[in-house]
Amino acid sequence: MGRIIKSIIIGLLFTAFFGTAARSQTINAASCNSSDVQSAINTATEGETVAIPAGTCNWTSGVSIKGKGITLQGAGAGRVIAVDVESSAISLATGSKTFSNVTNDQGATAYLTAASPGISTGQTLRIVENGFLGNYLQGTVSSFSGSTLVMNVTSAGGSCGAAANNAMNSNCKRWLVTTLPSTVLEDNVASGQMVGITEDSSFHTTIAGIKFAQGSGGGGAGSAIYLARNNSGGQAVLIHDNYFESNNSDIIDGNTNRGVIWNNSFVFSPFSAGQWAAIRIKDANGLAMPYSWTTTSLMGVLDTTGQGNLYFETNDVHADGDFTDNDDEGRMVVRYNVLDNAGGATHGADTSDFGMRYMEYYNNVGLFEPYGDGSTANMNWWMFVRGGTLVAFNNVLAPLTSEDWGSKADFNLTVMNLQRNSGPNPCWGAGSTSGGYYHAPRQVGMGYVTGAGASNYPAASCSNCTKDGYTYVGDSEPVYFWNNTRTKGGAVTPLNVGVADYGTGNSNSCTGTVDSSSHYIVSNRDFFNGGSSPAKPNYSPFTYPHPLASGQQTSNLTPPTNVKAVGH
Repeated sequence: MGRIIKSIIIGLLFTAFFGTAARSQTINAASCNSSDVQSAINTATEGETVAIPAGTCNWTSGVSIKGKGITLQGAGAGRVIAVDVESSAISLATGSKTFSNVTNDQGATAYLTAASPGISTGQTLRIVENGFLGNYLQGTVSSFSGSTLVMNVTSAGGSCGAAANNAMNSNCKRWLVTTLPSTVLEDNVASGQMVGITEDSSFHTTIAGIKFAQGSGGGGAGSAIYLARNNSGGQAVLIHDNYFESNNSDIIDGNTNRGVIWNNSFVFSPFSAGQWAAIRIKDANGLAMPYSWTTTSLMGVLDTTGQGNLYFETNDVHADGDFTDNDDEGRMVVRYNVLDNAGGATHGADTSDFGMRYMEYYNNVGLFEPYGDGSTANMNWWMFVRGGTLVAFNNVLAPLTSEDWGSKADFNLTVMNLQRNSGPNPCWGAGSTSGGYYHAPRQVGMGYVTGAGASNYPAASCSNCTKDGYTYVGDSEPVYFWNNTRTKGGAVTPLNVGVADYGTGNSNSCTGTVDSSSHYIVSNRDFFNGGSSPAKPNYSPFTYPHPLASGQQTSNLTPPTNVKAVGH
């Protein structure tokens, strides 16, 4: 009897602690074609891995992972490992080429510490011009010391000095040093996304080790990955160690504000002047995340589960004027990234119904190269904020000043619907010119604190006040900027914060008497812009790196050591 009981106990212990082992099986897709990948996904069960083999495949249709917590694992994405900016152009020709300012760009810490990107003699690298993927040099490393890389270039292509209609011409001085991928999925999907994911209730769906490349003619019409929220206890999706290219669509899109996206490269070619984002959140109908504007903030350590916000960390983004689109109900954390000629943006309750709830933007490095020959990226801001609240601190952001484009604000704040005759609250405050109808619904500097906020405007003119089932339109939750610098180790300085209007000369501008953003977004009331202070009261950032950035399934238990079953 004792042996039987002992066997039962041992069996129960193995089931409890090693029960997920049976689910750790790897399902190998027959090829990297989308049909074979979908077949493997259909075969896989909870917790298993679908392995996509090495190869380059043209995708004209996407795959779906719906409520199934699996890992979609490629054989290797390659990525941008370093940036290089030269004072003189490097010709697109074979032979020996020297890159003299190579700096690790795999996250802000790697860049600021000048950590070695791990380049070794004999390694094959592909070096492309920032914003012009067709301009490339490929070959093997002859030597690498400090920041000087000497390449034996065996193949090259493109044309230096090519003009672009996006306000960033080629100059063959800005380079991205990349490793070669193994699994390459070319985006020629005519509609929809390459990978559609609905959150699983038990396991974190993971995407890793894949290069999502531009297809012929620039690529498909949809996103590379779409994240659909599961409101029945969905688990955050994890996206890491991928390489994304785009020129005509958002890259990661979705209607959920949870997930962790880390250690990825996002490369836009040509430079996106603000049309497409690396990461976008939009709950368009207010059904997936309606609580976001009816509950208090989960900023920083208030996110006790790590799944209350979408985290975008330790990535590198290149040549994108608006790499974020934090839209309806969005709660996004942007931290420890290298933003190489890459600004960001949000939406407010103007063209969108609800707009961003909040953003945390900290410990990022913003790179910007000014020229006077038409080749400067037309960066309009580091962030454009149209609604909700925000914190921005500990960033190293180069000043946006150039001969090509003059000086631009670092953060541009606006209440767009004061002068825009479209969206849910067109021409808000019409008839007043001194902020008489402050505040506008969910405007910059508003959030949810007391739940008692209401507009000072006739209800009949506020179509969005009841669109999501309540009349609350926000109460004071100001924007805070602090402890930002211009250069590594530089002096702390207040940012250049601009307050802008939509304008009265556009085709859909309001007519008659209109108000101005300067009366609605007021310094030391709606935003605070200091040096080392003031910091946002009672704010502490969430732990970094994110605990889920290990890629481990939180549903898996770690078996204890030295477990014994004793028979009696």
